[in-house]
Amino acid sequence: MRMSAARNAVAPLCRSGCGWELAAGCPVPVRPGGLASPGRFFRSIVSRSPMRMTKRFADRPELGGAALRVFAGERGGDGLRIVLGNANHFYYNEPPCGSPRRHQPHALSKAGGSTLPLSPPLPQVPSTRGAKPSDSTSIRSLRPAPRRSARTLMKSSTPTLAALVLLALASSPCSAQPGDLHETPDGESRDPATRLDTLTVMGTRTQVSVKNNPVSVSIVGRQEMERQSADSIAELLRDLPGVAIVDATMPGMKRIRMRGESSRRVTVLLDGQEITDHSTYGTPIPIDPSNVERIEVLRGSASVLYGGKAIGGVINIITRRGAAVPFELEAGGSLYSGSDGWQGWLAPSGTVGDLDYRVTVSMDRHHDREVPKGRYSDTGKLDNSSFHNGDVALHLGRTFGERGNHYLALKANKHWLDTEAWTDPTSYEYPVTSFGIEMPRRDMNKVGLQYEAVDLGPVLRKLHVDAYHQNVARLFGNRVTMQPTPMVNVGITSTSDDDNLNYGGTAQFDLQISPSHYAIAGFHYLMDDLDTEKTTATRTAIGPRPPTTLLERRRDRASLRTVSAFAQDEWSLTPTVKLTGGARWYHVTSALDESSEEIRPDQRARTTADWVTSLGATWSVAGDATLRALYSEGYIMPTLLQLFSDNAAGRGALTYANPDLAPETSRNFELGLRYQDAGMMFDAALYLTRARDFITSASCGDRDRGRCPSTAVPGSYLYVNADRATSYGLELQAEYLLPETAFTVYGSSALARRRLELPVTRQEIRDSSLPHLSARLGLRYDEIFTRHDLWADLFVRTATDSRQILVADGAHTLVQNGQAFPGWATLNLSGGVALGQARRQKIALHLENLLDKGYRTSVDELPAQGRNAVLSFQMAF
Repeated sequence: MRMSAARNAVAPLCRSGCGWELAAGCPVPVRPGGLASPGRFFRSIVSRSPMRMTKRFADRPELGGAALRVFAGERGGDGLRIVLGNANHFYYNEPPCGSPRRHQPHALSKAGGSTLPLSPPLPQVPSTRGAKPSDSTSIRSLRPAPRRSARTLMKSSTPTLAALVLLALASSPCSAQPGDLHETPDGESRDPATRLDTLTVMGTRTQVSVKNNPVSVSIVGRQEMERQSADSIAELLRDLPGVAIVDATMPGMKRIRMRGESSRRVTVLLDGQEITDHSTYGTPIPIDPSNVERIEVLRGSASVLYGGKAIGGVINIITRRGAAVPFELEAGGSLYSGSDGWQGWLAPSGTVGDLDYRVTVSMDRHHDREVPKGRYSDTGKLDNSSFHNGDVALHLGRTFGERGNHYLALKANKHWLDTEAWTDPTSYEYPVTSFGIEMPRRDMNKVGLQYEAVDLGPVLRKLHVDAYHQNVARLFGNRVTMQPTPMVNVGITSTSDDDNLNYGGTAQFDLQISPSHYAIAGFHYLMDDLDTEKTTATRTAIGPRPPTTLLERRRDRASLRTVSAFAQDEWSLTPTVKLTGGARWYHVTSALDESSEEIRPDQRARTTADWVTSLGATWSVAGDATLRALYSEGYIMPTLLQLFSDNAAGRGALTYANPDLAPETSRNFELGLRYQDAGMMFDAALYLTRARDFITSASCGDRDRGRCPSTAVPGSYLYVNADRATSYGLELQAEYLLPETAFTVYGSSALARRRLELPVTRQEIRDSSLPHLSARLGLRYDEIFTRHDLWADLFVRTATDSRQILVADGAHTLVQNGQAFPGWATLNLSGGVALGQARRQKIALHLENLLDKGYRTSVDELPAQGRNAVLSFQMAF
């Protein structure tokens, strides 16, 4: 539909001097105009002020009959730009005031007629599907505070059907980037009242705000990553409720636990594509933070939409794309006093016509970390805790189609890791006298294609197709020395050289079945092929006699093929109540294809097929609060190592594979409340998860002799489905912007309990391997000046005690007599400045563990660094 010239006439705005307000009932003026650069719509726009705008929806003929909403904003050198838009049009103002502290909507400009000239068109707001628009359009706000107009809060007095505010520090007057069809702007506002308005596809695979999402989801945006200066993706997630870091043996290969579930039960996605790792330890995150635009974290079972492994949760890492200008060069780095380490990166990027590109090269090196003298170190250095990473990433994208609503992207990643492995000297138990692990190689190569098209018709709203090829090469070594008697010394050296090949893809169709039903349907295929060669050398010395060495070698090649189909429907029962139900059918074929040993009949091809389901509901109460409830299921298939590959790593005893292992499964129940109002945000989740058929190792004694191989050696083990677990807890996040100040009080915490059940021995025990209570509490300062932005953050991290849980030898029995780790608290201070009108130079300083507290969070994590500092910088040219 093309608009007439009369409808483009300019109408006056309600305003007061060079300060501004859009009052209720003010007309929305439009006139012909355009943006300086086409392309992806404000993808990198992030908020530097806590301004909030809310918008009532309305049918307006002059807007093409579609609801208009505040979509984005940016601050350039000449003031603040506010963009209003819908799926067909967008409008923006041209501020004449030069100071960023004074904003005035001068005129809202219609860009290029009724056809949006950007790529892509503005996405629909999922929360408004099926909702009846109000009868009139009004934009309501409060006047700017006298001393801090840049932090103006705008609050709707009516129930808000959708709100999105992205007030950003942009590097160019119109910071649009090409090709962003499935991503939305970060909405990374420092204002608590807008944080829940961030749009995400995590949890429903459709665009929905965090506030109206039926699952527990958190977003870490680019600005927050820059302020943390973390050395890994895992560190960026440390303070999210329910999240714990695992790096107990290998400091350079951090993994994530969620809600007490091991990292093997957490799905890691890179641009929506799964990263697999068929070890029993779980999937690391081999991506450098410098190449990441945002991280979306889902806590709880989510296998309906994200397939296997998603029992504990899902992490989706979205990488960066090209800059808005033809060429831009970014560079940054960090210095770490706690490890005498450094990290640096360089990234040329840009947009030329319909093409956008980005190349990121990064590298880091960390030496042995510094810890307080005491239990873990006599010298203040943690031996064998150094590591080295390297990363190269490429992005090429092209926008095409008459309306710019098609996007095709090629993404390639190469990551390599060399890490030492620390071993707690206090953890040795008879007859072990020394223990060591090393991983000189852990490399990943990945190439992926993504295609997405939006606004294809009244029914088919979006089409997404992706495919990828990935290879993980891993060399793992394990050394154990034992002395059963004074005259006998036994040394076991084990190596595992693994090559894991994956390829797969996903197709998803978004369908607007009716005004109140928005459905998705899709297919997924994944092939895992593992080629592993293992060697075990056992050296035995008895008294004065010469030692003897027994060398064993084994090579296996196994495969796991997964085919699945999923569907979900979002049903808007009323404008404020929505049900979201889904189901997934999966079919898995596993087989030991080749082996240096004889392949038994039970190791040949076997299949597993089943269903998982989910059902969620959200209810918007009075516009400012949302209640939610969720039931979801999860599953994870055994790894190829557990199914087909015997190994002697870890304790030094042989653990036999078991091709009869069943999938681990879980059922998750959640209740949640989200609330936001001017200056305040609150997000709470109460959950209960019941899991069964967890895979563990049982002794090949009399109890399991029938399932162990007939040639099983004494003291060996077998992988079995035995454990069950019940987890429950409360997760909280809250922020409050103190009125008329630049200070925000904030906090996040998790209260968790977990019970392990062993049906084999009818034993139950409380899992105390993680702290029952962990929290971060802080006071943040944000101020915006004409030529720079300033921020500071004073916070405390704290957690209660934890205790290691051990498995008793000779029987599958848990005992709680492992190491104890006392509760702890640390005081931390960080701050930084962004310089220039475009804020293209940024410097930050982090002072951590100011009181030099010696502590260890749990048995899964290395002893923490003592008092240390991190200095980081970033610039763009």
